[in-house]
Amino acid sequence: MVARGGTEMKWTMVAAMTAVLGAAPAWAQDRPFDPYGDGGEVTYRDPMTGFRVEVAGGYDRLEINYVDDDTKYYDGADGIRYGGEIGYDVAIGGTVLLGAYGGYAGASTKRCDDIGLSIELCQKAKGEWSGGVRLGLRVAERAQVYGKVGYASMPLEFRYNTDRTTETYAGMHFGLGGEIGLGSGAFAKAELVATNFRTKDRIYEGLNFDRRHAVAGLGYRF
Repeated sequence: MVARGGTEMKWTMVAAMTAVLGAAPAWAQDRPFDPYGDGGEVTYRDPMTGFRVEVAGGYDRLEINYVDDDTKYYDGADGIRYGGEIGYDVAIGGTVLLGAYGGYAGASTKRCDDIGLSIELCQKAKGEWSGGVRLGLRVAERAQVYGKVGYASMPLEFRYNTDRTTETYAGMHFGLGGEIGLGSGAFAKAELVATNFRTKDRIYEGLNFDRRHAVAGLGYRF
């Protein structure tokens, strides 16, 4: 249930989302009679809407690739991804859910290569910020499948022996996921996301620089 003190914040966030996305969500539903009360009414609360927070972790991969004479060449590094996300979702009709989100994630993804004469070149992914919108399809009262699209920004640290430098890579990401309610506002989720970073004026200029991750997590709706 949403506390009274959060009502103004709730309506402010919904108004902003509506202005940006041009959405016209239907908020209210009929209030059923409360047979256990004194003849008053209770408000129905859609379990798939409102403010949410979540944490997730799983597999992460950074990959550089290019195509030459119809042959794809690639190399990359694997690691563990961990992070969190906040979001807000509204219902459009009975089956469609529209939401906005923002997140932050770290990862253990790192690669070091010996390039000779005791010289080592290392690359490590730093914390990634992301944000975007998602569109869900309700498959049960407390379950949905969704697609998401957004923007991500990730610093990549290069270490050449004792020298260090950092470049920030940014690009669009696309993902697919699913969510199922666990009761009392809690839910579980799983998703796959792919990001294509722009490389213009960067060390990896002229190459495709991608990031993919598969994570599972737990969250709570207020």
